[in-house]
Amino acid sequence: MNIDRTIQEAIGIEGDREISAKSPTSPPPHFPTSPLPHFPTSPHSLLLSPVSCLLNSAVLFPLMNIDRTIQLAHQLADASGEIIRRYFRQPNLETETKLDQVSSIVTIADQEAEEAMVAIIQRELPEDGVIREEGVNIPSESGRYWVLDPIDGTSSFVKGLPIFGTLIGLVAENQPILGIVDQPILGDRWLGVKGKGSLYNNQMIVNPYRQDRELALKNACLASTTPLMFITERQQAIARQLQTVCKRTAFGGDCYNYMMLATGCTAMAMVILESDLKYYDFCALIPIIEGAGGIISDWSGNPLKADSSEVLAVSNSGLWRQVLEQISRVG
Repeated sequence: MNIDRTIQEAIGIEGDREISAKSPTSPPPHFPTSPLPHFPTSPHSLLLSPVSCLLNSAVLFPLMNIDRTIQLAHQLADASGEIIRRYFRQPNLETETKLDQVSSIVTIADQEAEEAMVAIIQRELPEDGVIREEGVNIPSESGRYWVLDPIDGTSSFVKGLPIFGTLIGLVAENQPILGIVDQPILGDRWLGVKGKGSLYNNQMIVNPYRQDRELALKNACLASTTPLMFITERQQAIARQLQTVCKRTAFGGDCYNYMMLATGCTAMAMVILESDLKYYDFCALIPIIEGAGGIISDWSGNPLKADSSEVLAVSNSGLWRQVLEQISRVG
């Protein structure tokens, strides 16, 4: 297949041409999950089997072995995590400000972790493309792209706070079909596969807010990484409108906010509203949140695309409609 034009144009593809970490074990007891019976006890087998045994490989993973693909995604997370742990809380770690983003920083951990993941992809699946945060994008000959963000939440990483994550997404035919979010310090890992549910540390997620039709926006928590991401007057007005309606507002968290929403382990339902995002910031989140029963879209309620920048994530469809109604009032 040719390089996907939608992704190519949105991202700006340019031509360019094993490390094993301890796998996560079991979630804390307060995280709502469901045991997965009748599967092998190997950590990686547990992470593979519940999803892969249900998939229609011809649709979601054309020309790919399902188990191999999911195992490769875990291998990427393992390799990245080992490097990140090496640099976490190291004093005098050198940082740089990105040329195109005044408020965004990058460290040697970001760069080395990304390079390690790209090297594995090019060795194992050389026809696949790569969309990456830190380096030059790599075009695809297969029609598939791996979308990588080695450290989502670098500001938390440099402050020694373990509320960042490695984002690994796989896109085929414009659709994010697989996502992993890995927190290598705490040992947390989430896996989602399009249409087939999501796992947290080897167990299927059972989100208590998923079927709660009585959820009211006035009882929810509005979360964003920073208020500074709302740049335009309209974005600021929408954020203010939701802030007046929601019970609480919280800032910080980056990708970890989305994973707390997915697992439903928060004291109240969450509404995440963010803007000025790139594809690598949200691609991996989509299969995980949708697989856990949540909804993630743009601010108009449309599916996210490679060139989207405004992201809305909520616990269920009822809450999602309430948020869209509030957004429409701003115009």
